[in-house]
Amino acid sequence: MKKLAFLSWLCLIVISASAQFKIDLIMSSTPPGNLTEWVNRREVLTLLVTGQAGIPPQNLKIKTEIKTTDGTVIGNTDLARASSFAFAGSAPTILTATEVMPMENMVFTGKYKSSLQRTGKLPADNYILCVQLVRPVDFAPASEVKCKSFYLAATQLPVLMKPYNEEVLDAKLAQTAITFRWSPVSPRTTAQITYRIQVFEVLPNQTPMQALRANQPLLDQELTGATQYIWRPQLTFMAYFTADNTQGSMPDNPHHNKIVSTGTDTVHIPRFIWTLQTLDDHGLPITQTDGNGEARSEPVVFYVKDKVQKQ
Repeated sequence: MKKLAFLSWLCLIVISASAQFKIDLIMSSTPPGNLTEWVNRREVLTLLVTGQAGIPPQNLKIKTEIKTTDGTVIGNTDLARASSFAFAGSAPTILTATEVMPMENMVFTGKYKSSLQRTGKLPADNYILCVQLVRPVDFAPASEVKCKSFYLAATQLPVLMKPYNEEVLDAKLAQTAITFRWSPVSPRTTAQITYRIQVFEVLPNQTPMQALRANQPLLDQELTGATQYIWRPQLTFMAYFTADNTQGSMPDNPHHNKIVSTGTDTVHIPRFIWTLQTLDDHGLPITQTDGNGEARSEPVVFYVKDKVQKQ
C-alpha cells in the first residue's frame, strides 16, 4: 500500500515537472481543405502558451500530430528540423499555424502524402490534431497534450443549371443573349474562387465530348465569385444543310445534331456543349480528384433553333 502511494506521488511529481507550461488549442472544426491556407488565417488555428509563475525562460519545440479518428498518426512534426521558440513568464504567447504546423517540417505517410503532393489537400475525412511542447534535446514533454477534432469536407463542384441539358433555345433571342447559371462550389470558402465558362459547337458527326476536347471554344470567360454569366454571342444561329440523297441516312440520335429530313438534304440544328471549370485563388483546379483532374463540372448540351423551323 505504501509502495503504491509512493508511485502515485512520484507520478504526480513527474507530471508536474513536465507540465511547466499550460497550452490551449483553439481550432476551427471545418478548416479549409488546402492546408497551405491555414497559415494565412488566424481563425483556423491558434495555440496559447502560458508558463508557470517563477520559472526561467525556456526554448521549446512544438510537437504536432495529425491522426485519423482511430488514432493512427498520418502526419507529424520532424522535431529534428523544427525551430525552437522561447517561452517565459505567465503572460500568454500566441502562436498560429505558421509556428504550430509549418508544412516544410511536417511528414505525412501513405495516401495522405500522395494526396498532399497532388492536390495540397488531405482526403475528405474526420481528423484529430494534437499539440504538445517538448524540450529541444531529448524531446521530453514540457506540457500536456491538447487535441482538437476537425473535418475536411469533400469539394462539390458546381452544377450547371441553365441552359439545362437538351434545352432548345430560341435562335432570335440567343443571338442577343444567352444566360448561363450554375450553383456555387461547396463547401463555400473565403478564398477567391474563379469560374471558367466555356462553350463549344458540336459539329455534325461529332459527339459532345469530342467537341469539348477538340474544338476551339466559342466562349472562354473567367469570372470571380459569380454564378451567372450573360453571353452576347452576336452569332447567326442558322440551321444548315448537307447533301443526303437517301432520305433518313443520318438518324436523329445522341451522337449527331438534331435533324430535319427534307428528302434530298439533311438540316442540322446548331448544337452546343458548355462546361465550367472551378479554379482556386492560385488559378489551379480546385480539386483534382473528380476523375478528370481539371475540376470541370458535368457538361451540358443545348440547341439553338428558330421557333418556326419544324423538326
